[in-house]
Amino acid sequence: MAVSTTFGYNVSEDRIWISCAAWPQRVWITRRLARAMVQAVVGVLESAAATSPAAAARPATERAAAAHDASLNQPQPGEQGRALQMGREAANAPALQHAVLCAQFALEAPGAQHDLVFHTPAGQRRLRLSRTGLHRWLHALHMVLRGTDWADWPAAPDWLTRSYLPPALQSLLTLPPGGPGLDDDVDTGDAPPPGD
Repeated sequence: MAVSTTFGYNVSEDRIWISCAAWPQRVWITRRLARAMVQAVVGVLESAAATSPAAAARPATERAAAAHDASLNQPQPGEQGRALQMGREAANAPALQHAVLCAQFALEAPGAQHDLVFHTPAGQRRLRLSRTGLHRWLHALHMVLRGTDWADWPAAPDWLTRSYLPPALQSLLTLPPGGPGLDDDVDTGDAPPPGD
C-alpha cells in the first residue's frame, strides 16, 4: 500500500503539522520534536549498510548522498506521478482545529521497512516507509522546516540541503529566500517496495 504524508508549518502555533490519509486527524510537531525526528532519520540513513564492497569504501555521508539523490530522482517500480508535490493551505484550515500534539517520536526498523511512530494523547500514529520513502519523507520535512523562523536550528547535512536538480532547472525553480511560504504544505508519497 502506498503511503502519502503532508507537512505544513503554522505560524500562529509555531509548529509543524503532519497529515496522513490513514490517520483520523493531523498531528502537531513542536520544534524540539522536529529536531529529534530529523536527527534520528539522518542517523538511520547515514548508518545504512553498504550494498557492495566498493560502496563500503565510501564514507557514510557519501553513501547517504547517493541514496538520497536516487530516491528523489529515480521513480520506483509501479510509481505514477510526482513523489513530492507542493501546495498551499490557509493558516486557519479546519483540519488543524482537531490536530493532536505529538508527545514522543520513535523510529523503528522492522526488516527493510522503517516505522515512524508518533505518540499522541489520542493514541499512536504510525507510518511505515521503505528506505526510498524515508529519504523522500525527510526531504519534504526539510523543505517545510526551511520556511520556519527557527534560527537556533542545527545545520542539516550537506546531502540533505544540496539541490539535486540539473543546473539549468535550478535557476528556474529557485524558491524565494526562506523556502516554501509560511502556509505551504509538502506532500510526499512512498511507493511500496517491490513484492509488496
